[in-house]
Amino acid sequence: MKKVLFLMLCLSMCTGCSLFQSNTSLMKPPELPVKQQEVKQAIGKYVPSQAEWVSPSEDKQANKMIEADLDHDQKNELIVFYRLPDQTSQMEAIVLKEEKGEWKETMKLKDLGRELHKVEFLDFNQDGYKEILVGFSFSEDASDKALIVYDLSKDKPKKLLESQYSAFFSGNFTKDDQGEILLASLVPNQSHSVRLYQFSNHKMNVLDELKLDPYVYPYYHSLAGSISPSIKGAILDAGVGAHSSTSFIIGVEDEKLMNVIPENISEEELFRAYAVNSEDSNGDGILEFTLQKEASDDNLAYSEMPFINEYYQLNDQKQAELIHRYYDNTDYLYRLEIPQEWPSIEVKESEDGRYVEFLSTKDGSVLFDVYSIDKGQSLPKGWNLLYETNQFTYVTKYSTAIGKRLFQPI
Repeated sequence: MKKVLFLMLCLSMCTGCSLFQSNTSLMKPPELPVKQQEVKQAIGKYVPSQAEWVSPSEDKQANKMIEADLDHDQKNELIVFYRLPDQTSQMEAIVLKEEKGEWKETMKLKDLGRELHKVEFLDFNQDGYKEILVGFSFSEDASDKALIVYDLSKDKPKKLLESQYSAFFSGNFTKDDQGEILLASLVPNQSHSVRLYQFSNHKMNVLDELKLDPYVYPYYHSLAGSISPSIKGAILDAGVGAHSSTSFIIGVEDEKLMNVIPENISEEELFRAYAVNSEDSNGDGILEFTLQKEASDDNLAYSEMPFINEYYQLNDQKQAELIHRYYDNTDYLYRLEIPQEWPSIEVKESEDGRYVEFLSTKDGSVLFDVYSIDKGQSLPKGWNLLYETNQFTYVTKYSTAIGKRLFQPI
């Protein structure tokens, strides 16, 4: 028996793999599913072998073979963007449709720069065929981006719109169910505007235009959706100065654009010490913007001052309502939610930021604390385990039941 076990051990060491793998599995990587192989082979008929397939940089989940039902026949077409190694050549795209089990090219798009940023689809002219919106630039670090909207319903692609942009979104921003484009354009210190486009008379026309403060840096983040229970729009997060930021809350009401300043908040309060993204933090479908509040009475420099990020929503009276409060520790990669039932708080950080106390400004009592230690280090005596990641272990002297509800890694 020992000899048999020894022989099996030797065999496994020689192969470096399981004894139950076939010889063929050791010689080649796993094959793609048959359907996917067929599709790639079909694309290979139309795309040069040396070409690099490209996916939109703004969509981290995007596939290099984009699927979309362009003609509403319940079958997806395939759209593939690609570029050749030659730096002077521009990006191209092909549209393929499956007919009788064979994928065939139905359309080709050319002269799309070198970098693909965003791709969206919407039927603006309501002809039963979705238009394609392509956002691109001519270099990776280019500040100028271009948007082209193509009508693909005929034999050749037709441009419905071509514009410079900083951010764009397609969707139903008005109440007529037709679909629009909300396009923001920012040239720092020169011009800043938002335009709302809708299709009519065989082209995309400007429904409204809104001028904004141009003395900001480029957007570092933007998103569109519901900015209140009844108003659609977008929030544009832009840099101000070296580290600070602000947000432009853009709404669409009666086909008019508006820069919404909440009635119960001053415009100055929208300026923040550092960049924070607007988001739908509670998942209710309404976007939130962020205010930052200093969380210490100590006379500290901005770089040392702890802040509380407060997330607000607009109600239909355009007043800001507090949704969440968070303390973010970016050095030790965690976030702690500040419950609304807690009183006004002060945050005390140790010099290295590892130890943080949350104190009531009313009586100075400690409401909670977090101590961050390196992964693998022994737990200090008298502390309770709060959370562990691959990098850090987080402990507290207070209730872990409360802490686990409030604490989350970032």
